[in-house]
Amino acid sequence: MKEIIQKWYDKLGFAPCMDGEFRESLQNIEIPETIEIQDYDLTCDDGKKNLFSYLFMCEALSDFYKAKGISEDILLDTLKDIVRWCNTWSEIKGELYLGELEWLSYHLSGQLFKIGRLQYIMDESKIECKELGIKKGDPILAIHIPQDGPLNIEKCKQSIADAETFFARYFPEFQYSYFSCHSWLLDDTLKDLLPHDSNIVKFGDLFINKIPFKSDDLLQYIFRWDTKREKIKDCKAETSLQVKIKDAVLNGKDFYDTYGFIRKTNCGC
Repeated sequence: MKEIIQKWYDKLGFAPCMDGEFRESLQNIEIPETIEIQDYDLTCDDGKKNLFSYLFMCEALSDFYKAKGISEDILLDTLKDIVRWCNTWSEIKGELYLGELEWLSYHLSGQLFKIGRLQYIMDESKIECKELGIKKGDPILAIHIPQDGPLNIEKCKQSIADAETFFARYFPEFQYSYFSCHSWLLDDTLKDLLPHDSNIVKFGDLFINKIPFKSDDLLQYIFRWDTKREKIKDCKAETSLQVKIKDAVLNGKDFYDTYGFIRKTNCGC
């Protein structure tokens, strides 16, 4: 078991600064070899146990990919989210720690795939959009945006096109007519703060029939993951976007998480 955990730690490319704590903790961890993501306690607050368990379960996911004929490149690109969230939560906790267990369970259960710049989950629509004929619970291919460098709009468009091909090939039984995205990046309020040719604005403009809900979630993504509106005055603003968002929040401006949709090219809608 420990050999499998070490194998995936190495394959996913964790930062060398974590190596010492990882190896020391690995010697003392005990995890049942029958562990499966479907049975894992997603409320577990033992960050090291979470990390070692999730790394061990990468092996079963690898077998699933091989059986489907999906490339290891997509597997590794998808699973590197474990590294991202380990980095985020280790910074917050001050020790080696993996959080966001529910989110990462989508990866390990073979529901989420990173294809190029974006991630996709075979999902059900969380809301109704009468204009598009979408009912709550309808199959939908949900787009998520990992923190993985610039949000290059051409790479996003290519990713969406590649995702259509990918799911048609490997999951033809999953029949959907629309992509959806629920994100602060779709908030049209940002158009007041950003240049019209920014990648964020261009990304938001890919989507139709946007439905906004007031939310401060963007603070988690722009600053630290534990950032709250009432603490924004204490946050360092180092990038131009951070400066603009901080000033806007201090002046009482509201922001929104927004749902938006993109038609599948061959859906016949």
